[in-house]
Amino acid sequence: MPYAIRKAAVIGAGVMGAAIAAHLANVGIPSLLLDIVPADAKDRNVIARTGLEKTLKSKPASFYSKRGANLVTIGNIEDDLPKLAEVDWIIEAVVERPDIKQSLYSKIEQVAQPETIISSNTSGLPAHLLIEGRSANFRRHFMITHFFNPVRYMRLLELVPTPDTDPELLSFMRQFGTEVLGKGIVICKDTPNFIANRIGVYGFLSTIHHALAEGYMVSEVDTILGTNMGRPKSAVFRTADLSGLDTLMHVANNLYKNAPEDEQRATFQIPEVVQEVINRGWLGEKSGQGFYKRVKNPDGSSTILELNLKTLEYEPQPKHRFDSIGKARNLETPEQKLSTVLNGEDRASQLARETTADALIYAANRAHEIADTIVDIDNAMRWGFNFDLGSFETWDVLLADQALLDKVFAQRELPALVQQVRNQGQGTFYRVIDGQKQYFDYHTGTYQPVPTAQGVISLSTLITGPSSTKGSAVVRDNGSASLIDLGDGVACLEFHTKMNSIDEGIVEMIHYAINEGSKQFRALVIGNEAPDFSAGANLFLVLMGARQGAWDMLDTAITGLQQAHQLLKYSPMPVVSAPTGRALGGGCEMILHTHHTRALAETYIGLVEVGVGLIPAGGGCKEFLLRQGASVESQKPGKSSGPFTPARRAFEIIAVATVSTSATEAQELRFLRKTDAITVNRDVLLRDAKADAIKLAEARAAGNWQPPQPPMLLLPGAGARLVLEQQIEGMLLTGKISEHDAVIGNHLARVLTGGDCSPVTPVTEQYVLDLEREAFLSLCGMEKTQDRMQSILQSGKPLRN
Repeated sequence: MPYAIRKAAVIGAGVMGAAIAAHLANVGIPSLLLDIVPADAKDRNVIARTGLEKTLKSKPASFYSKRGANLVTIGNIEDDLPKLAEVDWIIEAVVERPDIKQSLYSKIEQVAQPETIISSNTSGLPAHLLIEGRSANFRRHFMITHFFNPVRYMRLLELVPTPDTDPELLSFMRQFGTEVLGKGIVICKDTPNFIANRIGVYGFLSTIHHALAEGYMVSEVDTILGTNMGRPKSAVFRTADLSGLDTLMHVANNLYKNAPEDEQRATFQIPEVVQEVINRGWLGEKSGQGFYKRVKNPDGSSTILELNLKTLEYEPQPKHRFDSIGKARNLETPEQKLSTVLNGEDRASQLARETTADALIYAANRAHEIADTIVDIDNAMRWGFNFDLGSFETWDVLLADQALLDKVFAQRELPALVQQVRNQGQGTFYRVIDGQKQYFDYHTGTYQPVPTAQGVISLSTLITGPSSTKGSAVVRDNGSASLIDLGDGVACLEFHTKMNSIDEGIVEMIHYAINEGSKQFRALVIGNEAPDFSAGANLFLVLMGARQGAWDMLDTAITGLQQAHQLLKYSPMPVVSAPTGRALGGGCEMILHTHHTRALAETYIGLVEVGVGLIPAGGGCKEFLLRQGASVESQKPGKSSGPFTPARRAFEIIAVATVSTSATEAQELRFLRKTDAITVNRDVLLRDAKADAIKLAEARAAGNWQPPQPPMLLLPGAGARLVLEQQIEGMLLTGKISEHDAVIGNHLARVLTGGDCSPVTPVTEQYVLDLEREAFLSLCGMEKTQDRMQSILQSGKPLRN
């Protein structure tokens, strides 16, 4: 392709512009961040500087690592506009006014190189309006690139080309957005507010109109239309607070103004009560109050109040209980939950049916106008609003159940597109044929393969497979884990337990994968398609063993986990871990023992065992010491400042249950090596991990790779432990930790400094493993540790720092 992006410029250093620059830095692309020069400003770059500083402090973090800010150069559009000639991509993110944007484009056109890509981050202004009066070359290299906020975390990136946009540029940006930026790309037609906001804001306003007309409370609506309807916990009103009510108003007004032919145009009129909330400056999270308001209590705790839509006063949130929601909560899949709520007879089901019918009919009626495929619409809703199911995936749930379809749509006429899929298709918008997912193409009335990124590996498809070979990819399955043939001599070890917690079945499968799998395969990948890699060891089994005094069982279990991890480390065939989401405790330990890691950028790794009153005992302390430089080899003269430094570094990180906020930070903390690799797109993580595994296997075949040799460790011993214990005592005396925290810290300090070893006598890995196991079992016997474990289990939340 004739396009490449090596350096970029972002014009507009507001929330979105600065966050876009931050994400470019995340993926290694340097950028200029420019904004206007305020009148009488001593610092001509003050706006861009302030934007960058705010982004560095943003929560959640916009940068993978704060070091990424070094790739952002600030400036202003008066002094630094000529520098645009040095960049490959210019992203305009200024105020949403066509005249301001068009004026800026005229300046850009005078300095940019002819082949420079130019895009606007507008959330809804039509592309054809923005390029009026521009040259043919400018128009050829222009499109809208609509990022969603927060840029780092929201996966959706809408691309809106014009009829003049170079088709090769569109193809390049789709690939660049997928592979480099890690985004889910949706191609939109040039219509007001594109796809996600068009459908999503309609659904939001439709819900508000129903809530006002039928007397639903703010918290009541969010209880009903949250996770049990396949939506985020923030549901409707809380989502509006997070996005900003002014943003909602802007999108709604833009749609009302620019979509005069829309039969639902009246829905986009902001209700008077909501307009009054906006007029009062109650814009949501950014202003401290919106539909919800957090207030501090005298004891330092806080309470979240909700807005009474009738009185516009804030009130305590009552508990809302509905039979349909209660039944749905115990089900597993989004489809089951959705069907259960919609089938109910209570007040929750009534609102769910009304709002679902509105949203689905609107999506079906708008499909031809806003997108070329139903896949783009569904992806936009899942990636832009974090819905579990897209609009047409939801249609399929209803189309598969005639009674439910009749109940939801009652006397309403089904849209023409739904009638088309019934007459020309097989009655559903999606189908699976021989393991391949296909969608209904409304242009041709045929089913076409759902597009995916190049080389995507789907474990679920491999497991189901074509009818002729169903399940043939599964080499072995013991309920807790499966060994799956990925092809090309590479296997994948996939976990199936709740939150992928490590149990005896997973340990047993590790042994099988290495001892027996190595006879069939040349490399192993450890990965899955779940949101989290692994939340660690099965805490329930540990607690039950401790409560019952089953010390031999616990000792055997810990020994078995240590041995399994050692087996991974010294496996004759390469082992690559592919973590995503949370990799905590035992999940982190497993990563530490593999030969190479291909991590998703959004991977949160940490040894968090101290949070439940324990210490890492699956080899985590031992491996983390080695990562910090505790091996004899690392401490040769000139390489190290002595054995205390690695122990101190490891203690400082493990003792406070530090969890990386990204894979990049995990490298800085040394949970990952510098040689480990990072992928930004979840869809291609297993593809990339498999490619890494093949490279190692080929290197092994060529004699250029072999598993590591067992290292000896040099640890500082009792003198260093005393130093750490004094630090712990100081924190206890100042009230920073509890007495039990101090006990845990002392056990951890003993392990990391090597117990009673000599600071000049190397110790084996097994020596440290024995210290880990001894400390773990000792802490398990303490009532306060058992109480902590019980509390964590009852909360249902994973450990975190």
